Parts: sequence; C-alpha cells; structure tokens
Amino acid sequence: MAPVIHAGMGRLARRVVVSTALSAAWVVTSAGALAQTDAVAEVSQQQVEAAYLYKFGGYVTWPDKAFANADSPIVIGVAGADRLADDLKSVVSGRSIGNRPVVVRRLGADDALTGVHILFIGGASTAQASGLIESSRGQPILVVTEGANGLSAGGAISLIVVDNRVRFDVSLDAAQQNGLKLSALLLSVAHSVKGAKP
Repeated sequence: MAPVIHAGMGRLARRVVVSTALSAAWVVTSAGALAQTDAVAEVSQQQVEAAYLYKFGGYVTWPDKAFANADSPIVIGVAGADRLADDLKSVVSGRSIGNRPVVVRRLGADDALTGVHILFIGGASTAQASGLIESSRGQPILVVTEGANGLSAGGAISLIVVDNRVRFDVSLDAAQQNGLKLSALLLSVAHSVKGAKP
C-alpha cells in the first residue's frame, strides 16, 4: 500500500516505474516535500535505489563532529554494489545536499569508514556486511542495507521491494545509536518504522 502523504507535506508529484515492474521511487520536490508522480520514466532498480540514497541525505541530521568543515562533502560509501555506485555517481553529479557537495566512494571489506556519512551495503557477503556494520557502530554514519533482514542485521534503513515497488523500512534505534536524527517527513513515507521516537 502506498504511503499516505498529508496535505502539509505536498502533493503527489513523481512516479518512477522501473523496467522490472518496480515503481514509486520517492523524490523531493522544490518545496522539499516527498512525493510520487504520474510522470513515467523507465529506469533500473539500481537507479531507483541510487535516487533513494541521494535523497536520504536531505532528511538526516548529523552531529557537528561528523564534518571537518562547514562545506565538507557528504560522502556516500557503497560496498558490494558496483553498478549502483556508478548510477549513484551520475545521480549526484553537480548536486549538493544543503550547502555540501556529495561524493560517492566505493568501499571494500577492509576499507576504513573514516569520513563516510551514508554507508550502503548491497550484495556484499554476510561476513563483509557484518564487518562493515560493526565498524559503523557509534559513528555518525547512516547505514542503509537491502532486504527484509536489513534492519535486524543492524541497518538504520533497509531498501525492500513491496508490491513491485522499491520501499524502505527504518530502525530509529540504529540511527540514534549512531547519533543521527531522521526527519519526521522521511518517517512518514517509510514502509515501516521500528523503535521508539525520541
């Protein structure tokens, strides 16, 4: 079932239908509202997920210590999903979140997470995923995973497919443990939200 968007949050504005019948990637309108539109464009599942990763950054508040300077970039680290990393680079090219440019960094199992703000763990092995999630604990990093077990593995957000649409679940506890605050607007369009609201 599609999320309910209240009147104060904007109107339905953009629907993205994927070639594999996935649809309804959410986007941000110029007014800052999350929405879905009737405009149709065929894209891959990876492109939909890349758009999600970019948009998530606009709905997270990081602690000041997460950035070296006022204009330091938001770094999205991608592990186990090279195609998605390529799509994400295209999505963020020339764009920013707030006053910060966005940088995409591919990560391997042994790479340090220093400077990473959003960590996406795709088709990585269980051991690699566990190691990255463990390394992120207590750091100001939004961990995004894939699949129904993503939150139980330690992700703050997990991308899932529901009724042929890319959606996402949220764990407030995981986000808060890493010192992050998630926007109520983001939570309002999540498929499910676990954990106590602050």
